[in-house]
Amino acid sequence: MKHLFPKALLPVVIGIALCSAAGCEWSRPRPPEAIQGVLDLRGWNFESDGPVDLTGEYEFYWQQHLLPAAFSHGPAPVKPGFIPVPEFWNDFRLDGLKLPGQGFATYRLTVRLPNPREPLALEIREISTAYVCFLDQTPVISVGAAGATQDTTVPAQFPVVVPFRPESDRVDILLQVSNFHHRRGGVWDRIRLGTETQIGREYALKRQLDFFILGGIATMAVYHLSLFIVR
Repeated sequence: MKHLFPKALLPVVIGIALCSAAGCEWSRPRPPEAIQGVLDLRGWNFESDGPVDLTGEYEFYWQQHLLPAAFSHGPAPVKPGFIPVPEFWNDFRLDGLKLPGQGFATYRLTVRLPNPREPLALEIREISTAYVCFLDQTPVISVGAAGATQDTTVPAQFPVVVPFRPESDRVDILLQVSNFHHRRGGVWDRIRLGTETQIGREYALKRQLDFFILGGIATMAVYHLSLFIVR
C-alpha cells in the first residue's frame, strides 16, 4: 500500500501543476472565435480576462504564398475558403476536393484589438512543418524555411514567443505555411495572444513544467536501471 500511495498522488500533482501553468482557464470568460477571417476582441480585457486563443475561421489560400502587400495594394486575392484553426489542412474540402497532407498555403487573420499600441505578444506553437509569420506588413518570425517545393522547404517545429506593439486597433496576422516532410500539414496547434508579460510568464511556466516532468522521467529511468543492475 505504501508504494501505491505516491503513485495515486502523482496524477493529482501533475493536474495541479498544469492548472497553475494554464492559469485555470476554465474560470475565465469564454473568448470569441474568428468568423470568416476576423476576430473581434474589442470587448476583451487582457488584464482581467487573460490571454486568448486565436481560434476560428482563417482566410485560406491553397498553393499560394501571398505577401501582406497583396491585401493592401490593388484588388485583394479571391478568398478560396475559410479553414478552422487549430486543425490540420488534411481532408479540408476546397472546390469539392479533399486537400492532401503535403503542399503550401497562406493563412490570414484580422484581429480587432481593445487597446491600440498596447504591448502584446503571440505564442505560436508547432505549425507543420515550416512557416513565416507577418504582422501587418512586417515579417516577425521564420521557423524553418517555407518553400513551394520539397527542395526549397526546410522543416522545423518548436514554439516561439513574438512580442510586438500594434500600430492601431487592429493587426493582420499572415502565415506562409509549407509542409513536404510530414503526413499532416497546417496550423494544427493553437496560437495565443496576450500582453507581453502574460505570454512571457506562461511560456516560462510551461518550460519549467517540461523540465520538471523530464527530470521525473529521468529519475525513474535511473531508479529502474539501478534495480536491473543490482538484481
